[in-house]
Amino acid sequence: MTFGEKVQKARKELKLTQTQLAEKIGVSRRTITSYEADAFPPRTRELYIKLADALNLNVNYLLTQEDEFIFNAQAEYGYRGKKGAETLVEELTGLFAGGKLAEEDMDELMLAIQKAYVIAKENNKKYAPKKYKKSQD
Repeated sequence: MTFGEKVQKARKELKLTQTQLAEKIGVSRRTITSYEADAFPPRTRELYIKLADALNLNVNYLLTQEDEFIFNAQAEYGYRGKKGAETLVEELTGLFAGGKLAEEDMDELMLAIQKAYVIAKENNKKYAPKKYKKSQD
């Protein structure tokens, strides 16, 4: 089930309109429509939390591993970390799209690559020249 399908199903079970849900979380009805159409997901972790609360769901039900990875990369490494994580996820997803890799194996591979990404970022941070470190702070 996609993110949008989860949101729509939960909203309908609570007998909420898109407008009512939008008001509960502080966004426009158009934003809820976009979420349900899988046009785009919430842009911040806080919006995921508000949405989950409004729908009486656990936020982990709405977040994918990839979303969590991107949010963590942004929190730890800023905008550039987020963009790097998004690029990595997009490339990996494209690499295995339509392939015959089992879902569990794909999850394990994604986790391993995400861990490698974090290790590489940490190593780059540790061993970066002092001039570079100052510009990051």
